[in-house]
Amino acid sequence: MLADCRLIGSRTLPNQSAPQVTTHFKARVRLTRQPLPAVHVPALGEPTGHVVESADIYRLYFHGPAYQVVKRTWWDGKRIVGLMASGLRNNHEPAGLPTIAAPRFIELCFQTAGIWEMGIQGRMGLPLGIGRVSLVRNPETAEGDVFAVVTPHPDKECFDAEVVDSKGNCYLSLSAYRTVAVPGGIDAEPLKVLQRLMANAALQG
Repeated sequence: MLADCRLIGSRTLPNQSAPQVTTHFKARVRLTRQPLPAVHVPALGEPTGHVVESADIYRLYFHGPAYQVVKRTWWDGKRIVGLMASGLRNNHEPAGLPTIAAPRFIELCFQTAGIWEMGIQGRMGLPLGIGRVSLVRNPETAEGDVFAVVTPHPDKECFDAEVVDSKGNCYLSLSAYRTVAVPGGIDAEPLKVLQRLMANAALQG
């Protein structure tokens, strides 16, 4: 089953009689009768070298407590890894309502990719588009540590990412994630801290 979806916003502007309607995103959702084949990736090792902790990350990011999803990040030489924080506030209210698309798993990919952008490219990016998001396992079955493993493709100006647990079980994959720079830049001093950490990590990688 296919569903063509749009996220549409409507707002009334001063001195305008008709509301301004904007289509922000479009997507095609494909539902299958059977679960996708299980995906297993090599288990992650312990972080080595310079690690960026949440205290430095959220001096730059603007997210509230429920979406401060990154506990720490590190560079393994080819990919940037983001460890998901635990004990987060409810994602939505009422908290018992189910979600299928694991919004905070997706956000973990976004923010981990963004740390690479800020640390290496000196820019903060907002989501512009995604090629595909695939839900491979039920997010509610994840146990223990959860990681976003993000591979940057600077030549293509995009990222690929997977959300995995400490055993290498993959729960979600995301491909061709693209961003657009936030107007106005970033606070310079915390950005310098992040860039120093990322530069040292890249040299060691």
